[in-house]
Amino acid sequence: MVVAATLAGCGSLNIGSGDSDVLSGVGRIPGYDFGTAITLPEGFEIALPEVTGGLIGPKVSGNRLLMIGDSIMASTSSRYGNEMCDALVPLGWQVAIEAEASRFAEFGVRVLGQRLNAEAGWDAAVVFLGTNYEGNKDSYAKQMRKIVAKLAPRPVLLVTTSLFRNTQREVNAAINVVAGESDNVSVLDWETISKEKSVLNKDGVHLSPKGRSVFAVAVARALDIAPFREGACLESKFRDDSAAAKDVMPEPVDSVVEPSTETTP
Repeated sequence: MVVAATLAGCGSLNIGSGDSDVLSGVGRIPGYDFGTAITLPEGFEIALPEVTGGLIGPKVSGNRLLMIGDSIMASTSSRYGNEMCDALVPLGWQVAIEAEASRFAEFGVRVLGQRLNAEAGWDAAVVFLGTNYEGNKDSYAKQMRKIVAKLAPRPVLLVTTSLFRNTQREVNAAINVVAGESDNVSVLDWETISKEKSVLNKDGVHLSPKGRSVFAVAVARALDIAPFREGACLESKFRDDSAAAKDVMPEPVDSVVEPSTETTP
């Protein structure tokens, strides 16, 4: 069985896993008796770094995936270009993206308070919180530990941030420390991937149009194939990007940014 998760274009993807079965323009996700193709936007040639802690797919028995993040992850959601679901659904994941602009690490705890306690059946999670950082590494690490603890024993993929300012080194160091404390946590090295030319827009923080596809491909590579093949893009409950600076977010598909159903303190 071959499942194709194909994004637009035909860049070159070199998976940093020691796997030699890689074609120009196509990277094969190893570990199964069938392959799946993931492609980068045209013009990109990126060697994706190893996923510290291992790929997520082989660790789970189900395909329901909860993704939590800030404006960077939100920009790939269905209310914009839908790059994340376009990459993950063909791999068999049922994806809920709970991400809003200008959210700090405690946002993850809030999301889990609503979506984890009220619903059963989440099999894995991706967390990308750290772009908005108040400068207190102990406080940040504390929030991330809360998130990991609430999700345990589910496999969790934490994503490092780009180094758009020196204090982001503290964020990424904390992410790696927290991940090292739990066997169920893996790390996607977005810090390294985001250094590639044209992945980020002019502010050096947010994703360029093609960078959103690169981000989705990197997450897809780290997640691997889900145990089941019936993927879906699930409804999001947190959709309020009104705190975003001007021209940071892509144009919404419906030209309206909907507020979340929960009051933000």
